[in-house]
Amino acid sequence: MVSVFIATLLMRQDFDPADAWKTVSGRIKQLYWAKKSEPEKLERLLREAEPSALAAKTAEEFNTAMDTMIAKFGDSHFDFMTREDQGYFLFDALLKGDKGAKFPSIGAWFKKTPDGYTVKMVLNGGDAEKAGLRKGDIVTEINDQPFTPVGSLWSNIGKTADIRFRRGKDVLASKVEVRETSGESFFLEPTRRSGTILERNGKKIAYFKLWTMSNEKFRTALENFVYGKAKDTDAFILDVRDGFGGRPEGFGDPFFRPEAELEWTFGGAGTTKQLFGYQRPLIVIINEGSRSAKEVFSYLMKKSKRAILVGSRTAGDVLGTSPNPVGDWAFLEIPMVDVKIDGQRLEHNPVVADIQVPVEIDSNGKDLFLESALKEAVNQIGKSQR
Repeated sequence: MVSVFIATLLMRQDFDPADAWKTVSGRIKQLYWAKKSEPEKLERLLREAEPSALAAKTAEEFNTAMDTMIAKFGDSHFDFMTREDQGYFLFDALLKGDKGAKFPSIGAWFKKTPDGYTVKMVLNGGDAEKAGLRKGDIVTEINDQPFTPVGSLWSNIGKTADIRFRRGKDVLASKVEVRETSGESFFLEPTRRSGTILERNGKKIAYFKLWTMSNEKFRTALENFVYGKAKDTDAFILDVRDGFGGRPEGFGDPFFRPEAELEWTFGGAGTTKQLFGYQRPLIVIINEGSRSAKEVFSYLMKKSKRAILVGSRTAGDVLGTSPNPVGDWAFLEIPMVDVKIDGQRLEHNPVVADIQVPVEIDSNGKDLFLESALKEAVNQIGKSQR
Protein backbone atom coordinates (compact mmCIF):
# COMPACT_ATOMS: atom_id res chain seq x y z
CA MET A 1 0.00 0.00 0.00
CA VAL A 2 2.87 2.36 0.86
CA SER A 3 4.52 1.78 -2.54
CA VAL A 4 1.26 2.52 -4.36
CA PHE A 5 0.91 5.78 -2.41
CA ILE A 6 4.49 6.80 -3.19
CA ALA A 7 4.02 5.95 -6.85
CA THR A 8 0.88 8.06 -7.04
CA LEU A 9 2.66 10.96 -5.37
CA LEU A 10 5.67 10.73 -7.67
CA MET A 11 3.58 10.47 -10.82
CA ARG A 12 1.47 13.51 -9.97
CA GLN A 13 2.52 16.33 -12.26
CA ASP A 14 1.58 20.02 -12.20
CA PHE A 15 1.86 20.25 -15.97
CA ASP A 16 1.57 23.56 -17.79
CA PRO A 17 2.80 23.42 -21.42
CA ALA A 18 3.45 27.16 -21.64
CA ASP A 19 5.51 27.16 -18.45
CA ALA A 20 7.38 24.02 -19.50
CA TRP A 21 8.18 25.43 -22.94
CA LYS A 22 9.38 28.71 -21.45
CA THR A 23 11.77 26.78 -19.21
CA VAL A 24 12.99 24.43 -21.94
CA SER A 25 13.46 27.00 -24.70
CA GLY A 26 15.09 29.49 -22.31
CA ARG A 27 17.60 26.93 -21.04
CA ILE A 28 18.49 25.78 -24.55
CA LYS A 29 19.05 29.36 -25.73
CA GLN A 30 21.22 30.02 -22.71
CA LEU A 31 23.25 26.80 -22.55
CA TYR A 32 23.37 25.07 -25.95
CA TRP A 33 27.00 24.47 -26.90
CA ALA A 34 26.64 25.79 -30.48
CA LYS A 35 24.46 28.82 -29.72
CA LYS A 36 27.13 31.14 -31.16
CA SER A 37 28.37 28.99 -34.02
CA GLU A 38 24.91 27.89 -35.22
CA PRO A 39 22.42 30.56 -34.03
CA GLU A 40 20.14 30.29 -37.08
CA LYS A 41 19.75 26.53 -36.67
CA LEU A 42 19.03 26.96 -32.96
CA GLU A 43 16.31 29.58 -33.51
CA ARG A 44 14.76 27.69 -36.42
CA LEU A 45 14.42 24.39 -34.54
CA LEU A 46 12.97 26.09 -31.47
CA ARG A 47 10.52 27.99 -33.65
CA GLU A 48 9.41 24.80 -35.40
CA ALA A 49 8.92 22.95 -32.09
CA GLU A 50 6.97 25.67 -30.27
CA PRO A 51 3.47 25.04 -31.70
CA SER A 52 3.39 21.32 -30.83
CA ALA A 53 4.92 21.97 -27.42
CA LEU A 54 2.31 24.59 -26.51
CA ALA A 55 -0.50 22.40 -27.88
CA ALA A 56 0.46 19.46 -25.62
CA LYS A 57 -2.39 18.37 -23.36
CA THR A 58 -0.31 15.97 -21.27
CA ALA A 59 3.29 15.53 -20.15
CA GLU A 60 3.60 12.60 -22.57
CA GLU A 61 2.55 14.75 -25.52
CA PHE A 62 5.04 17.42 -24.46
CA ASN A 63 7.72 14.76 -24.18
CA THR A 64 6.96 13.60 -27.73
CA ALA A 65 7.28 17.15 -29.02
CA MET A 66 10.64 17.48 -27.29
CA ASP A 67 11.90 14.15 -28.66
CA THR A 68 10.96 15.26 -32.19
CA MET A 69 12.81 18.55 -31.78
CA ILE A 70 15.89 17.00 -30.17
CA ALA A 71 16.25 14.45 -32.97
CA LYS A 72 16.54 17.33 -35.47
CA PHE A 73 19.45 18.87 -33.57
CA GLY A 74 21.52 15.73 -34.12
CA ASP A 75 23.64 16.18 -30.98
CA SER A 76 24.46 13.68 -28.28
CA HIS A 77 23.64 14.41 -24.64
CA PHE A 78 20.33 15.98 -25.65
CA ASP A 79 17.23 14.42 -24.07
CA PHE A 80 13.99 15.13 -22.26
CA MET A 81 12.98 12.76 -19.46
CA THR A 82 9.90 12.50 -17.28
CA ARG A 83 9.26 10.25 -14.30
CA GLU A 84 8.24 7.57 -16.78
CA ASP A 85 11.87 7.37 -17.93
CA GLN A 86 14.67 5.61 -16.08
CA GLY A 87 16.95 8.47 -17.11
CA TYR A 88 14.96 10.88 -14.94
CA PHE A 89 16.11 9.05 -11.82
CA LEU A 90 19.69 8.82 -13.02
CA PHE A 91 19.75 12.60 -13.46
CA ASP A 92 18.12 13.11 -10.07
CA ALA A 93 20.96 11.06 -8.58
CA LEU A 94 23.55 13.21 -10.37
CA LEU A 95 22.10 16.19 -8.49
CA LYS A 96 21.38 14.55 -5.15
CA GLY A 97 23.61 11.46 -4.94
CA ASP A 98 22.16 8.60 -2.91
CA LYS A 99 19.35 10.93 -1.78
CA GLY A 100 17.90 10.94 -5.27
CA ALA A 101 14.32 9.80 -5.85
CA LYS A 102 13.76 6.05 -5.69
CA PHE A 103 12.20 4.06 -8.52
CA PRO A 104 11.28 0.43 -9.22
CA SER A 105 13.77 -1.76 -11.04
CA ILE A 106 14.35 -5.31 -12.26
CA GLY A 107 18.08 -4.72 -12.83
CA ALA A 108 17.97 -3.85 -16.52
CA TRP A 109 18.05 -0.65 -18.58
CA PHE A 110 15.59 -0.25 -21.44
CA LYS A 111 15.22 1.77 -24.61
CA LYS A 112 11.87 2.39 -26.23
CA THR A 113 11.89 1.16 -29.82
CA PRO A 114 9.12 0.68 -32.41
CA ASP A 115 8.88 -2.97 -31.30
CA GLY A 116 8.60 -2.21 -27.58
CA TYR A 117 11.04 -1.84 -24.70
CA THR A 118 14.36 -3.37 -25.69
CA VAL A 119 16.88 -4.45 -23.05
CA LYS A 120 20.00 -2.33 -23.53
CA MET A 121 21.83 -3.35 -20.36
CA VAL A 122 21.59 -6.31 -17.99
CA LEU A 123 23.30 -5.38 -14.74
CA ASN A 124 25.73 -7.69 -12.97
CA GLY A 125 24.07 -9.91 -10.37
CA GLY A 126 20.71 -8.17 -10.80
CA ASP A 127 17.26 -9.67 -10.96
CA ALA A 128 17.02 -9.45 -14.77
CA GLU A 129 20.22 -11.46 -15.09
CA LYS A 130 18.86 -14.07 -12.67
CA ALA A 131 15.62 -14.22 -14.69
CA GLY A 132 17.59 -15.02 -17.85
CA LEU A 133 17.07 -11.73 -19.70
CA ARG A 134 19.67 -10.83 -22.32
CA LYS A 135 20.68 -7.66 -24.06
CA GLY A 136 18.43 -7.28 -27.11
CA ASP A 137 15.37 -8.99 -25.61
CA ILE A 138 12.11 -7.07 -25.92
CA VAL A 139 9.99 -7.13 -22.76
CA THR A 140 6.30 -6.90 -23.60
CA GLU A 141 4.28 -7.80 -20.48
CA ILE A 142 4.47 -7.92 -16.72
CA ASN A 143 1.74 -9.78 -14.85
CA ASP A 144 -0.32 -9.84 -18.08
CA GLN A 145 -0.19 -6.04 -18.37
CA PRO A 146 1.75 -3.91 -20.89
CA PHE A 147 5.33 -3.41 -19.74
CA THR A 148 7.02 -0.05 -19.20
CA PRO A 149 10.38 0.32 -17.39
CA VAL A 150 8.98 2.46 -14.56
CA GLY A 151 5.21 2.88 -14.48
CA SER A 152 4.30 -0.80 -14.77
CA LEU A 153 6.63 -1.75 -11.91
CA TRP A 154 5.46 0.50 -9.06
CA SER A 155 2.75 -1.82 -7.79
CA ASN A 156 5.14 -4.79 -7.93
CA ILE A 157 7.90 -3.47 -5.66
CA GLY A 158 8.94 -6.20 -3.24
CA LYS A 159 7.13 -8.86 -5.26
CA THR A 160 7.95 -11.56 -7.78
CA ALA A 161 6.37 -10.72 -11.13
CA ASP A 162 5.73 -12.73 -14.29
CA ILE A 163 7.30 -11.23 -17.40
CA ARG A 164 6.99 -12.08 -21.06
CA PHE A 165 9.60 -11.12 -23.63
CA ARG A 166 10.60 -11.74 -27.22
CA ARG A 167 14.00 -13.02 -28.30
CA GLY A 168 14.10 -13.11 -32.06
CA LYS A 169 11.09 -15.16 -33.11
CA ASP A 170 10.66 -16.80 -29.72
CA VAL A 171 8.23 -15.62 -27.03
CA LEU A 172 9.60 -16.47 -23.58
CA ALA A 173 8.41 -16.12 -20.00
CA SER A 174 10.17 -15.86 -16.66
CA LYS A 175 9.76 -14.58 -13.12
CA VAL A 176 11.63 -11.54 -11.83
CA GLU A 177 11.97 -9.70 -8.54
CA VAL A 178 11.06 -6.01 -8.52
CA ARG A 179 13.05 -3.84 -6.13
CA GLU A 180 13.24 -0.18 -5.23
CA THR A 181 16.51 1.63 -5.94
CA SER A 182 18.03 5.03 -6.65
CA GLY A 183 19.71 6.17 -9.83
CA GLU A 184 23.12 5.93 -8.16
CA SER A 185 22.66 2.52 -6.54
CA PHE A 186 21.20 1.17 -9.78
CA PHE A 187 24.69 1.29 -11.34
CA LEU A 188 26.98 1.41 -8.30
CA GLU A 189 25.99 -1.91 -6.74
CA PRO A 190 26.37 -3.89 -10.02
CA THR A 191 29.74 -2.16 -10.55
CA ARG A 192 30.91 -3.35 -7.14
CA ARG A 193 29.52 -6.85 -7.78
CA SER A 194 31.17 -7.17 -11.19
CA GLY A 195 34.72 -7.70 -9.96
CA THR A 196 35.81 -11.30 -10.41
CA ILE A 197 38.85 -13.42 -11.23
CA LEU A 198 38.69 -15.56 -14.37
CA GLU A 199 41.14 -18.32 -15.26
CA ARG A 200 42.47 -19.07 -18.73
CA ASN A 201 45.39 -21.37 -19.54
CA GLY A 202 46.45 -21.41 -15.92
CA LYS A 203 46.54 -17.62 -15.72
CA LYS A 204 44.47 -15.44 -13.39
CA ILE A 205 42.74 -12.57 -15.16
CA ALA A 206 40.87 -9.84 -13.29
CA TYR A 207 37.57 -8.61 -14.75
CA PHE A 208 35.72 -5.44 -13.75
CA LYS A 209 32.65 -3.81 -15.34
CA LEU A 210 32.61 -0.03 -14.95
CA TRP A 211 29.02 1.04 -15.59
CA THR A 212 29.57 4.79 -15.21
CA MET A 213 32.24 7.32 -14.27
CA SER A 214 29.71 9.61 -12.64
CA ASN A 215 31.40 10.16 -9.28
CA GLU A 216 34.20 9.17 -6.93
CA LYS A 217 32.30 6.19 -5.55
CA PHE A 218 32.75 4.40 -8.87
CA ARG A 219 36.45 5.26 -8.97
CA THR A 220 36.84 3.98 -5.41
CA ALA A 221 35.06 0.74 -6.34
CA LEU A 222 37.53 0.20 -9.19
CA GLU A 223 40.58 1.03 -7.04
CA ASN A 224 39.41 -1.24 -4.21
CA PHE A 225 39.20 -4.13 -6.66
CA VAL A 226 42.54 -3.37 -8.34
CA TYR A 227 44.41 -3.14 -5.03
CA GLY A 228 42.43 -5.86 -3.32
CA LYS A 229 41.07 -8.94 -5.03
CA ALA A 230 42.95 -8.30 -8.30
CA LYS A 231 46.41 -7.57 -6.88
CA ASP A 232 47.82 -11.06 -7.54
CA THR A 233 46.39 -11.50 -11.05
CA ASP A 234 48.35 -11.83 -14.30
CA ALA A 235 46.27 -9.38 -16.37
CA PHE A 236 43.26 -7.09 -16.10
CA ILE A 237 40.14 -6.71 -18.28
CA LEU A 238 38.27 -3.42 -17.78
CA ASP A 239 34.84 -3.51 -19.42
CA VAL A 240 33.47 -0.05 -20.27
CA ARG A 241 30.67 -1.17 -22.57
CA ASP A 242 27.26 0.50 -22.35
CA GLY A 243 26.29 2.40 -19.21
CA PHE A 244 26.96 6.13 -19.08
CA GLY A 245 29.87 8.56 -18.84
CA GLY A 246 30.69 11.21 -16.27
CA ARG A 247 34.25 12.49 -15.81
CA PRO A 248 37.24 10.31 -16.79
CA GLU A 249 39.77 11.91 -14.44
CA GLY A 250 41.41 9.45 -12.07
CA PHE A 251 39.94 6.24 -13.42
CA GLY A 252 43.14 5.31 -15.22
CA ASP A 253 45.48 6.17 -12.34
CA PRO A 254 46.03 2.63 -10.97
CA PHE A 255 47.11 1.43 -14.41
CA PHE A 256 49.69 4.18 -14.97
CA ARG A 257 51.35 4.21 -11.53
CA PRO A 258 54.62 2.26 -11.16
CA GLU A 259 53.93 -1.15 -9.68
CA ALA A 260 55.46 -1.33 -6.23
CA GLU A 261 54.46 -2.89 -2.92
CA LEU A 262 54.48 -0.45 -0.03
CA GLU A 263 54.88 -1.92 3.44
CA TRP A 264 53.85 -0.14 6.61
CA THR A 265 55.03 -1.62 9.92
CA PHE A 266 53.52 -0.20 13.10
CA GLY A 267 55.17 -0.78 16.46
CA GLY A 268 53.31 -3.68 18.06
CA ALA A 269 50.38 -3.37 15.65
CA GLY A 270 51.53 -5.52 12.76
CA THR A 271 52.30 -4.77 9.12
CA THR A 272 50.11 -3.45 6.31
CA LYS A 273 51.01 -3.87 2.65
CA GLN A 274 49.66 -1.78 -0.20
CA LEU A 275 50.03 -2.08 -3.98
CA PHE A 276 50.94 1.33 -5.44
CA GLY A 277 50.18 0.63 -9.11
CA TYR A 278 49.13 -2.12 -11.53
CA GLN A 279 51.42 -2.53 -14.55
CA ARG A 280 50.43 -5.95 -15.83
CA PRO A 281 48.66 -6.34 -19.22
CA LEU A 282 45.42 -4.37 -19.51
CA ILE A 283 42.57 -5.03 -21.94
CA VAL A 284 39.68 -2.54 -22.30
CA ILE A 285 36.41 -3.72 -23.88
CA ILE A 286 34.38 -1.13 -25.81
CA ASN A 287 31.22 -1.10 -27.92
CA GLU A 288 28.76 1.35 -29.49
CA GLY A 289 27.29 1.91 -26.02
CA SER A 290 30.59 3.24 -24.64
CA ARG A 291 29.93 6.95 -24.58
CA SER A 292 31.05 10.32 -23.25
CA ALA A 293 33.79 10.09 -20.59
CA LYS A 294 34.34 6.43 -21.46
CA GLU A 295 35.31 7.50 -24.96
CA VAL A 296 37.87 9.99 -23.68
CA PHE A 297 39.19 7.25 -21.38
CA SER A 298 39.38 4.77 -24.28
CA TYR A 299 41.18 7.31 -26.47
CA LEU A 300 43.78 7.91 -23.77
CA MET A 301 44.31 4.20 -23.23
CA LYS A 302 44.75 3.63 -26.95
CA LYS A 303 47.04 6.60 -27.56
CA SER A 304 49.29 5.77 -24.62
CA LYS A 305 49.35 2.08 -25.64
CA ARG A 306 48.71 1.24 -21.99
CA ALA A 307 45.81 -0.98 -23.00
CA ILE A 308 44.64 -3.05 -25.94
CA LEU A 309 41.09 -2.09 -26.96
CA VAL A 310 38.86 -5.04 -27.87
CA GLY A 311 35.32 -4.96 -29.27
CA SER A 312 33.90 -2.60 -31.88
CA ARG A 313 33.89 1.19 -31.57
CA THR A 314 32.57 3.77 -29.16
CA ALA A 315 29.39 5.79 -29.64
CA GLY A 316 30.88 9.08 -30.83
CA ASP A 317 28.76 10.87 -28.21
CA VAL A 318 31.09 13.32 -26.50
CA LEU A 319 29.57 16.63 -25.44
CA GLY A 320 29.48 17.99 -21.90
CA THR A 321 26.13 18.21 -20.11
CA SER A 322 24.42 18.75 -16.77
CA PRO A 323 20.95 18.00 -15.32
CA ASN A 324 18.37 20.77 -15.84
CA PRO A 325 15.16 20.27 -13.83
CA VAL A 326 11.83 21.21 -15.44
CA GLY A 327 9.53 21.69 -12.48
CA ASP A 328 9.47 18.56 -10.34
CA TRP A 329 8.38 16.23 -13.13
CA ALA A 330 11.09 16.25 -15.83
CA PHE A 331 14.74 16.78 -16.66
CA LEU A 332 16.15 18.44 -19.75
CA GLU A 333 19.59 17.26 -20.81
CA ILE A 334 21.35 19.86 -22.93
CA PRO A 335 24.70 19.50 -24.72
CA MET A 336 26.51 22.45 -23.14
CA VAL A 337 30.22 21.91 -23.73
CA ASP A 338 32.16 20.93 -26.84
CA VAL A 339 34.94 18.49 -26.03
CA LYS A 340 38.21 18.06 -27.91
CA ILE A 341 41.19 15.87 -27.20
CA ASP A 342 44.46 16.55 -29.01
CA GLY A 343 42.47 19.14 -30.95
CA GLN A 344 40.09 16.49 -32.24
CA ARG A 345 36.36 16.23 -31.56
CA LEU A 346 35.16 12.76 -30.57
CA GLU A 347 31.53 13.76 -31.20
CA HIS A 348 30.53 11.70 -34.27
CA ASN A 349 34.14 10.47 -34.40
CA PRO A 350 34.25 7.25 -32.36
CA VAL A 351 37.28 5.46 -30.96
CA VAL A 352 37.85 2.20 -32.84
CA ALA A 353 39.02 -0.98 -31.09
CA ASP A 354 42.51 -2.33 -31.82
CA ILE A 355 41.02 -5.81 -32.09
CA GLN A 356 37.59 -5.67 -33.73
CA VAL A 357 35.08 -8.45 -33.15
CA PRO A 358 32.13 -8.57 -35.59
CA VAL A 359 29.49 -9.99 -33.21
CA GLU A 360 29.15 -9.06 -29.53
CA ILE A 361 26.72 -11.70 -28.25
CA ASP A 362 25.99 -14.94 -30.13
CA SER A 363 22.61 -16.70 -30.37
CA ASN A 364 23.39 -18.75 -27.26
CA GLY A 365 24.13 -15.67 -25.19
CA LYS A 366 27.90 -16.12 -25.23
CA ASP A 367 29.82 -12.86 -24.83
CA LEU A 368 32.22 -12.92 -27.79
CA PHE A 369 33.79 -9.57 -26.90
CA LEU A 370 34.76 -10.94 -23.49
CA GLU A 371 36.05 -14.18 -24.99
CA SER A 372 38.25 -12.20 -27.38
CA ALA A 373 39.47 -10.04 -24.48
CA LEU A 374 40.42 -13.14 -22.49
CA LYS A 375 42.27 -14.56 -25.48
CA GLU A 376 44.20 -11.32 -25.93
CA ALA A 377 44.95 -11.14 -22.19
CA VAL A 378 46.59 -14.56 -22.34
CA ASN A 379 48.50 -13.44 -25.44
CA GLN A 380 49.75 -10.30 -23.70
CA ILE A 381 50.74 -12.24 -20.58
CA GLY A 382 52.86 -14.47 -22.77
CA LYS A 383 54.57 -11.49 -24.38
CA SER A 384 55.26 -9.86 -21.01
CA GLN A 385 56.91 -13.00 -19.65
CA ARG A 386 59.32 -13.52 -22.56
